[in-house]
Amino acid sequence: MLKLTRLVKMLSKSRMKLIMDRIESRMQAFEESVELNKVEIEESEKKVAYFEGQIEKERNEGLFFKNLGENAPVDKAKAREETERIEQVTKKSAGSVIRRNIYLGLIGLVVIGIADASTSSTSDWRKVAVLGVILVGLLTQIFYEQSILSEAGKTEQEKSKESKTE
Repeated sequence: MLKLTRLVKMLSKSRMKLIMDRIESRMQAFEESVELNKVEIEESEKKVAYFEGQIEKERNEGLFFKNLGENAPVDKAKAREETERIEQVTKKSAGSVIRRNIYLGLIGLVVIGIADASTSSTSDWRKVAVLGVILVGLLTQIFYEQSILSEAGKTEQEKSKESKTE
């Protein structure tokens, strides 16, 4: 009888071990399938995010080109008046004596800076180059404003001649 109980215990232990091994193998297979499912879900989410981004981009492009094509008719008389007002304001600001004096003062400061940088014992060519670029920009701006003033003077003279002839 003792042998029989031992035999039953051994069989039950081996059977239990088989059952536990099967459970563990199923558990491992389940965990692997869960991991695969997670990976697939992440890939699907990435694809959905990319697809949504593409849709948004295409929608915006469509709206952009749609808005370019749909323009309300512009009243040409109002547009001319507006451009004339803008030109007058530009001419007035370009013709400002204070503005011209500020440019001349800045040009003087830059010229002094260039002279100082080039005559100093530790002459730094980069400083001279930067100040030279600034000087060129200031000169260009003052010449541009002078040309605007001369054009404004010419157009005013033409308008006055036309009004005298009428």
